[in-house]
Amino acid sequence: MSSTARYRFEFRLLEWAEGFARQLCGGRRSFFIGLREDGSVRRVYFGRPGEVFDGERKHTMARSHAIWALYIPYEEPGAGYMEWFDLDPGVVERWLGRPLEPEDLHDVRGSGARDGWPSSWRMILR
Repeated sequence: MSSTARYRFEFRLLEWAEGFARQLCGGRRSFFIGLREDGSVRRVYFGRPGEVFDGERKHTMARSHAIWALYIPYEEPGAGYMEWFDLDPGVVERWLGRPLEPEDLHDVRGSGARDGWPSSWRMILR
């Protein structure tokens, strides 16, 4: 499957996700973060090496959390899948350690830009 990533925020979030897993697990791992309504973390699930949170496992975790984010690394460094649901931009800014800037919404393939933060999203970066 080819890359669907078009916006700078996608590349920045995938880089954050890869570093987050590496920092806490010592390597690239799938993870699922469930959040409370106030944006605080309720649960973080990390997969074992090579384990992927997709299909029924993802749906089970998503049904248990009103707000969530999912990261699945691909074999190639810097490549992976991310998905989130009802994720507030303030939470993303906290994760990135900086404010989201208008440039984060620019389309890297052209001159366009998104009007605002997508609270629910799916992307593949290869």
